[in-house]
Amino acid sequence: MKKTLLLLLLIASLYGCAGVAKIDPTAFIPDTGPKETIPPVCKSAYELAIPKVAVVNFTNNTTFEYAKMVQASIQGSSQRTAVGGAAVAVVPGAAGIVWGQKEQAQFQADSQRIEREVNAKLSESVEDGVINELVNMGGSKVFTRNEMQKVLEEHKFQASGLVDEKSLIQFGKLAGVKFIVTGSVNNVNLKWVSLEETKRGLQKHLGLVGSIAAAGMEQQEGWNIDTDIALRIIDVETGEIVFSKSVTGKHIIGKTPYPNYDALIGGIKKAAQKAIADARPELSRWFTLRGYILQTRTSPDGKQRAALVNLGYKHGLKEDMQLIVYTFQEIEDPFSGKKSCDKVKLPVTLKATNQIQEESGWFIVDGDEQSIKRVKTGQLVERAQLKGAGFFEKLGH
Repeated sequence: MKKTLLLLLLIASLYGCAGVAKIDPTAFIPDTGPKETIPPVCKSAYELAIPKVAVVNFTNNTTFEYAKMVQASIQGSSQRTAVGGAAVAVVPGAAGIVWGQKEQAQFQADSQRIEREVNAKLSESVEDGVINELVNMGGSKVFTRNEMQKVLEEHKFQASGLVDEKSLIQFGKLAGVKFIVTGSVNNVNLKWVSLEETKRGLQKHLGLVGSIAAAGMEQQEGWNIDTDIALRIIDVETGEIVFSKSVTGKHIIGKTPYPNYDALIGGIKKAAQKAIADARPELSRWFTLRGYILQTRTSPDGKQRAALVNLGYKHGLKEDMQLIVYTFQEIEDPFSGKKSCDKVKLPVTLKATNQIQEESGWFIVDGDEQSIKRVKTGQLVERAQLKGAGFFEKLGH
């Protein structure tokens, strides 16, 4: 208990925050200053269309050798001690888990069936993980499997025919989507990670702090599943691959003698979602949230300013998100006379408060005194780039 408490305190000190700001907008005084002047050439920047996205055809470039992976992690000795649902080696210096005759017999009966079923659903489970990440991130409308199947049936298009980029683009045009998110599953690995391995990993990455954290990690060992995927985004209109990245995710699926089908499929799905978290900063630029300031207010003492924006929970806004503010100026080319829009990011940040509604939300304006004064009604806002996977998420938690 003491070790667990120590770990919780450590995590809180490392990753804790003051929480979401609480304000009462009605206690602030509405500003009466000038609104943002938007040059005609810049008005297209305010288009709020949310792109439709289809996640399809993650090809399986690997074979999940379930029996081989599990057997590589076990010991043949019958000497063991129960921890959770698993049997852990008690031989000094031994790695992995130890089975008795009951576990061995049951595994032999189940392994081929589990391996066959997992390989049949591997690509689909990875796609589900990608879909979950995009939905949670916001900034896009993700096609459901039912919607995609309806399009395939209406146009007599077989899912098995989505084997190359040309057919994916054709499907995307039929479905009316802006982007196709696709890729491949390049490797899936299952292994037992012992407490000692977990401790060494923490100490390696965090030094002394990791040594302290390792003292409370008794509950962190178990079966780990790693999923390597390649991710691509295709612009349906141009056929261009606009984004490509290889990522890896890990998930701990427990300490049973050996994982069953449901645990494996769920673990692969969650590992894929954590892998995509590594690409979250880049993805958040492609699937951003964009709106504008509806109103600004100042606190009675003049020390704080708040801004109401036309983004809320409905658009995917969350209380831990921050917004960037832009102002505009019209630029004329001295030779051609052609006018263009110069989008200028202000040196301020809008930080979410507890006043987030369905279609709007109040934010605190954060920055130096002079920059805060430049924030006006009508200015464009965009969600700041999201952060990728955290340290403990990368460990599989």
